[in-house]
Amino acid sequence: MRRSRVYGGLIALIVGSTTVAAGPATGAGANVAAGGGCAPVVTAARPAVGLQQKWAHFGDGAGAGEWAGGDGTYSTPLPDGRTAWLFNDTFLGPVGPGRSITPHAPVHNTIVTADGRSDRPTGTILRGTAENPLPIVGPAGTDEPWYWNGDGIVDGGKLYVFEFQQRTAGEGHFGFEWIGTDLASLSLPDLRLREVTPTYDGHGIQWGVELLRVGGYIYIYGTGAEWPGKQAHVARARAGHLDGAWEFYTGSGWSPNEADSVSILDEVGSSYGVAEVQGRYVLVTTDSYLGSEIYVHTASTPFGFAGTERVPVYDTPEGQPEFDADADGDIYTYNVAVHPTMSARNSLVVSYNVNSTSIADLYGDISNNRARYLDLRFAPGHRPCR
Repeated sequence: MRRSRVYGGLIALIVGSTTVAAGPATGAGANVAAGGGCAPVVTAARPAVGLQQKWAHFGDGAGAGEWAGGDGTYSTPLPDGRTAWLFNDTFLGPVGPGRSITPHAPVHNTIVTADGRSDRPTGTILRGTAENPLPIVGPAGTDEPWYWNGDGIVDGGKLYVFEFQQRTAGEGHFGFEWIGTDLASLSLPDLRLREVTPTYDGHGIQWGVELLRVGGYIYIYGTGAEWPGKQAHVARARAGHLDGAWEFYTGSGWSPNEADSVSILDEVGSSYGVAEVQGRYVLVTTDSYLGSEIYVHTASTPFGFAGTERVPVYDTPEGQPEFDADADGDIYTYNVAVHPTMSARNSLVVSYNVNSTSIADLYGDISNNRARYLDLRFAPGHRPCR
């Protein structure tokens, strides 16, 4: 665990995926991920229209100090049946004609609560007031270093959220860098910040892009950056002890030393999702650097993705033609997350973020900074591998 911070392996959180063509990738239903006939097979990848409409209705109706759009888009079920949606740069209402908003600096991290039965967003949580909104964690406005949310999970009666500390680094739209990771704890049910403490970040791995509870463990997924791509890593903590000591996957076992962590999969996005589907584990990701396609890998364990087949399942339609980092006003997509609690049997809800290199595109139509939701459908009748 970090006790003296070491900065390394700078990872641009915003980098992940962009756009070329709409709809499922060609032949997605025919592909089978490594593992043979026992692996879940994606038969379709379609927009989750109902969930999309709920967020559009919520954002379009935003008043002063209420969520109008933002990125991040992690979801965490709460004990009282609600879902806490964790957002990063968040733009606030009111929303006017054409989904326009008054130009303002975003709030770097917020929470939106949703009804657990209907998945309908119900309210925005931040600090401060509508006239002076403040993030849940970190300094106000453009002060730095600031925090972006990672994934969250309820453990030991608290909501824990991984917080990625950022600072300015260079000019332009991507002029920032990750400098460390902290762990925020929030009280329940009021979701008020209680403590922010250091956690592991001394070896260039940004932990907390995905959290998965399996049995008596919480698996903590991270992203490392070694040219030419990004790599997935995994650690685990005993349930009830996320804020304590972890073990790190070495490729053949588990070590208490973070330096022993090895990649479990190469060429992942800055954010990716892992969920249990049909008794197996599905990892959903983009390319490392702003590619349009979304892929799945499957494994028999939460850490067994090395060597598994990369199956394309969807090509994001926003932002034609291909992303150009030097173009002003180029729409792009990035950062996948999975949402198992919103998923039906034989399906998995996935989100990806949308943004523009020109902030004017967001002020003119804030839907350019709202996540899109997909429903990945898996062939029914699968039996788990033995």
